[in-house]
Amino acid sequence: MGMIEYFFGFVLPYIALAIFIVGVIYRIVEWARSPIPLNIVITAGQKKSFSFLKRNIHDKIDDPMSNLGVIVRMFFEVFLMRSLFRNTRFYYDKMTNVDTRWLWFFTMAFHYSLLIILIRHLRFFTNPVPDLVKMIDWMDGMLKFWVPPIYVTGILVLVSLAFLWGRRIVLSRERCISLPSDHFALFLFAVILITGTLMRYFFKIDIPSVKTLALGLVTFTPPPYEVLKNIHWLFYVHITFVSILIAYIPFSKLMHFAGIFLSPTRNMANSTRVKRHVNPWDPNPEWPILVREGITVAGVTYKSKKVDWDTYYEMYKDQLDEVAEKGYKIGGG
Repeated sequence: MGMIEYFFGFVLPYIALAIFIVGVIYRIVEWARSPIPLNIVITAGQKKSFSFLKRNIHDKIDDPMSNLGVIVRMFFEVFLMRSLFRNTRFYYDKMTNVDTRWLWFFTMAFHYSLLIILIRHLRFFTNPVPDLVKMIDWMDGMLKFWVPPIYVTGILVLVSLAFLWGRRIVLSRERCISLPSDHFALFLFAVILITGTLMRYFFKIDIPSVKTLALGLVTFTPPPYEVLKNIHWLFYVHITFVSILIAYIPFSKLMHFAGIFLSPTRNMANSTRVKRHVNPWDPNPEWPILVREGITVAGVTYKSKKVDWDTYYEMYKDQLDEVAEKGYKIGGG
């Protein structure tokens, strides 16, 4: 029986961490090796071009043309999720624009609650506990009408998780685009958060033994079996699902925490009206028709093809004529 506790409490976290580190490095290297021949920034602001086209502070943040501006935009994207704050929904049949920024609110609540929870958990892995961690723990547990005090982030994270998962189940559009992997990640979060809540408020957990195990993990020192057997079984469920989540991150959409920094739609300055961007794969971009094969970039061979309008029209003549007959209206009537 002792081998089971050792595996789930001490061995499995190391396996999960190793998979996480290798997986994250692999994904980042693959993203970094992906060629980006053209400027493909996605913005919502006025580009810098003619002097009579004025730009306000919002345009300079949303549509930067310098590296400093990109840093400012990335700051707002990462810490305030600025793009999600602009989330609205337009109903074509009613010609109405609906504010749906409730998604931004619950997403912010979920992410920042998780951040505070992770900081609070540092008290298990440090000895002595840093004063900053103590202060955050005290501020988070200000609801004193329960013993032990209720954490504000513990409530926020469960409510926001229920909302984010519920919208994928209830709303038809979100249900249509949701993949099994999306539900799996939310399921892992749900099990981790629920077991953590149960251990704090409803089950008696030997906290000194848990801290001994946590300190043993960071110091690579296996704790005695007497420590492991004193820990409630619910803790092993908790740490098992935490390990599964850590190992799953590199293979899921949860890698957006690193991917946002390597996204060309966010990390590039939008200077397309000031500077001409030429595809480096084309040695002579002025040629009307260029077909090149065997072009190697960063060790990867690509095929590049560019055609002029006449050739394109001949390729799709029937479809283009049909669209023209309908007055260039596609769908929606």
